[in-house]
Amino acid sequence: MTGHFLIRKRKTNVEGNIYADKSSIVLDWLLRIGIDKEAFSIREAAKECSVSLGLVQKVFGQLVSKGLLHSEGIRTNKRFSLRHPQALLNSWINEYSLVKKCKLLNFQSGLDGKEALLKVLHTSKFNNKVALALHSAAEEFGCKNTNLNTLELYLLDPSIKSKLENLLHLEPQERGYEVLLIEPFYKSLLSQCGVTCGKNRVASPLLTFLDLYHFPLRGQEQAEFMAERIPELKRIYKKN
Repeated sequence: MTGHFLIRKRKTNVEGNIYADKSSIVLDWLLRIGIDKEAFSIREAAKECSVSLGLVQKVFGQLVSKGLLHSEGIRTNKRFSLRHPQALLNSWINEYSLVKKCKLLNFQSGLDGKEALLKVLHTSKFNNKVALALHSAAEEFGCKNTNLNTLELYLLDPSIKSKLENLLHLEPQERGYEVLLIEPFYKSLLSQCGVTCGKNRVASPLLTFLDLYHFPLRGQEQAEFMAERIPELKRIYKKN
């Protein structure tokens, strides 16, 4: 692994589109919960997502115009339905790449392997300020499909970065990594839809799938392996 994938330009001016941070909560709701509803309103979705009516209206409006969401009725009586969830997921895949959207910091560690790193992390005050991501999250879901023994962590609180580096004996590494720290693009989605597995906070299966899909280190392979085994992914993604 060369580590060159970490050298890239981050896209700017993304908050005006439906794949931005706050909007992702609505997309996530559609693919996990809206998919099971025969029809739903903007007000219903806003309440269940804990976001504003205006945000849901913007997202729904763009999805209808793209043909990704079906609508019936007029004005306040308008109802919506998600008939083609894979098309919506594919549009999200096409618009989002963790490598392009997130700040990635790669390190080597003075500790002896992933188990030692997690053991130190579990006994520290920082355990609830990070979340497993990428291959580490896939392994936590019981869907590991590689021989990688790396540790990938979302920084839920970026202010702890230097303290976490000291705790885990991290040194910056130009090529490859033993530990990858990620400053998230989808902060709202991580906060609202993350999960807990045992002692670990973990990015949700859907966000983990999206993160892995364009990740250059065996990412798509791992994402598709997850989609074959996790029910909430299996019903919205089929390998072409």
